[in-house]
Amino acid sequence: MNFAVIGAGAVGMLTASLLKEAGCGVQLITRRAEQAEKINANGIKRDGKVYFVEASSEWHRLPPNAFILVAVKYSHLPDIIKKLKSCCLDNPLVFMQNGMMHIELIRNLPQQNIAAGIVEHGALKISETEVRHTGKGIFKFALLSGGEKRFLPLLNINGVKAEWHKDADKMLFRKVLLNTMINPLTALLSLKNGELLSNPHAYELLKNVYTELYSAFPEIETLLPFEQVTALCASTAENTSSMLADKLAGRQLEVDTILLYTIRRSPYALPILQTFYHLLKAAEKE
Repeated sequence: MNFAVIGAGAVGMLTASLLKEAGCGVQLITRRAEQAEKINANGIKRDGKVYFVEASSEWHRLPPNAFILVAVKYSHLPDIIKKLKSCCLDNPLVFMQNGMMHIELIRNLPQQNIAAGIVEHGALKISETEVRHTGKGIFKFALLSGGEKRFLPLLNINGVKAEWHKDADKMLFRKVLLNTMINPLTALLSLKNGELLSNPHAYELLKNVYTELYSAFPEIETLLPFEQVTALCASTAENTSSMLADKLAGRQLEVDTILLYTIRRSPYALPILQTFYHLLKAAEKE
């Protein structure tokens, strides 16, 4: 099975190395030629092992039978969408962004088979050629357009745990709700995931956010019980959330596609989340 992973950040490098380890054909498309050169020369280092993955900043070499996994952040997605409108027209696409704002962007793509993907692995980018696998998890997929059967091979990759979900909106929104609770708090307070439980003030805020979300989305009680939120914080206690990692690295935060999306989707005002949103956006502009 052949794959092209678009984006060589933490998720892109982790995914490419896992697929390579599973014996798949993998190409990694980077934004900058310099990073591709480094990966071609040194491979991708993951937890002490090195995986040699073909890397390039050029798209014309992608095989037409390859699954294209788009692993760039939402802010970089418009450039990718522009390219996909005129190339890789026969390839099945999987978009693996946080949040749900990207769904509107990909709605008018010419490709027939498009799926959404969620990466429930912990990944931390150490350098342009190294990623740390901070938590083993699962890949989840759901159909956005086309035929479900086209994507079923993704569930049978040796050593790569994956699930197929029938309802893309439910799958994605559950992850949005989870990120809405964990990411802003960890970024604002500079805490690891587990400290949201051990710090009594952070834990009180976490409960208050859940209560506010329940008032707007009562389905959260079955979609994402609070016990699952605390269990995830406990199981990833030493992990740095993606939003905190971006903040520490001085990168743009994924505030709009997570927080702003939730605020806009809500039928009621969400004052706690609105405060978090404006605090994060104000700090981002400093």
